[in-house]
Amino acid sequence: MLTPSQGSLARAAPPTQSTMLRTPPLLASLPPWLPVNSTNTDSKSLSALSMSLAMSLHFFGYEFARGSNMALFTSSTLGFGAASGKYYPLAMACVSPASMALLLGYGRELEKKGPRKALRNTTSFCVGMLLFFGGLVRLLSLQDFGESNVILGFFGGELRLPRNFSQWVIALSFIFQNSYAHLLYAQQWSFLGSIFTPTQASQYYSYVAGLSSLCSMIAGASIDKCVSWMGLPGLLHVAAGSLVCTLLLADWAYGMAERGGFDPSEELVRKRKEKEEKKKHQQEQQVRMPSQQQQRRQQKSPTATPKNHDTNSSKQSKSSSSSSSSLLHQVKQGYTLFKRVPTLGALFLETLTFQSLSTILNTILVTQLKQAVPDDGQRAAWTGNFYATVNGLSTVFQFFLFPFLTRKVEPKVIWRLMPLLPLFCTLVQCASSLDGGSGVLSFLPSALTSKPSAALYLIAVSFLTAKTMDYSLRNVLAELVYVPLDFESRFVGKEVIAVFANRFGKSGMALILSGWQFLRRGIGVGVGSAAFTGGSGGGGGLLGIALMASLGWWGSALRLSSLVLGKEEAEKVVAERMRLGGDEGINDDNKRRRQKDE
Repeated sequence: MLTPSQGSLARAAPPTQSTMLRTPPLLASLPPWLPVNSTNTDSKSLSALSMSLAMSLHFFGYEFARGSNMALFTSSTLGFGAASGKYYPLAMACVSPASMALLLGYGRELEKKGPRKALRNTTSFCVGMLLFFGGLVRLLSLQDFGESNVILGFFGGELRLPRNFSQWVIALSFIFQNSYAHLLYAQQWSFLGSIFTPTQASQYYSYVAGLSSLCSMIAGASIDKCVSWMGLPGLLHVAAGSLVCTLLLADWAYGMAERGGFDPSEELVRKRKEKEEKKKHQQEQQVRMPSQQQQRRQQKSPTATPKNHDTNSSKQSKSSSSSSSSLLHQVKQGYTLFKRVPTLGALFLETLTFQSLSTILNTILVTQLKQAVPDDGQRAAWTGNFYATVNGLSTVFQFFLFPFLTRKVEPKVIWRLMPLLPLFCTLVQCASSLDGGSGVLSFLPSALTSKPSAALYLIAVSFLTAKTMDYSLRNVLAELVYVPLDFESRFVGKEVIAVFANRFGKSGMALILSGWQFLRRGIGVGVGSAAFTGGSGGGGGLLGIALMASLGWWGSALRLSSLVLGKEEAEKVVAERMRLGGDEGINDDNKRRRQKDE
């Protein structure tokens, strides 16, 4: 239920005749684990359910976009073919600048139009981009490829483009696909974090994430059949159609929040008013001080000419307004926010280390998959089945394991234990690489121990473990961290971490892998060789870097666990924030601390 628990200190509004509604038949027929009740929070329950469905459909479509782009990127016709292992890290390195551009656009939309319109506009932009790339790839797939040109035929004419034009299109589509997911789902989680208390979040977040994993599993398992019906470009159109449904459900959730009086935008409006009043007060003081100084100067020397303060103040206001929209200003704002809230800095570092590990494992998997499965359609189906397995395991954990853990164990303890299983799998694969797989692979069937199947399935198990921990535990634990934080941390700080830290971790590691490839090539080791990928019989290759990244992730998780609030403490912080927000309109942590000191 979304009503405050008995132990919560949050002040519940007294029920009135207009708020005490009867439970609609739709709500009464829903499963009991959904956050729906028959008290005065029916509108909040429906709003949370609508946003949860919007998030689920977003991930449903994302699986189609990911499967399509991965197969297109490694395609021998449109993509990079055998050289995909060389260009994959370079493409991932470009994801961080693209994510930064999306983050800047989101920041301006949030500042000017609020969270509802920011989510609406960013989702609409992503729909348009998916439709554009899907249509362009469809057009390219129907054309003739010469030795040096791509011939586009339309309206009775021909347009000759460079042979690598399709590779540029696929690369841009791949970069966008790896950039937009976190941009959208971070905003959706921000909405849920604003209407949930910590107790409710720990109780229902696993089910929200489980619903998304279930939809992702269904999408991944259906790619095999869908790609035979509509082709790889059609999968991008399916992703765009799913985002349209996401847009409608998310906007409906915000509309219900506005009508129900629990809109997260109200906190932003109050903070804007406070900033405007503070700025106006400072300007008044600045005007008074020069006028008093001028009067003193005139009394001492009547011939002195007063300075034009209005002109200077107008110049200062123009310069400040221009700097506020600059990248440097937003970087400084983010640095100040992370310095004020150390938990965000620790979570930023944890995200960087995990994404670095994920990028290494994913790079090895892409290289081995291209060697083991040369057909584009079969490779897309293999990728879909792989992520369907990841989401299936995540669904089981989120619906059955995580609710039990949150009731019995503090989140900080789970943070400390979570990286151990991926670390163990990385150690096993390093041992397999050192002994040639003779000991580690002895329990596998003979069909799986042949090259390159053995290397593929070994890296698949390691990557599956890391992604399952990410989907089932890490994402939900990260959302619990944001709940007791203030509005700026929940909407701005979260977006910086979700978009920039996630992608910067991948891009930074991708740059390192690119340098590693050039170094290996300089000493005569091929990109797809076992020594580079860490396959059986190699000298470890990237697995040594993966092991260091695993240790780094564990260390950053230990650091974050020391800053995460306990359940009772987080509940008290949110209850006090709600009380101050309702009574005085103050939600900023610094102001609350100053008020206590006074």
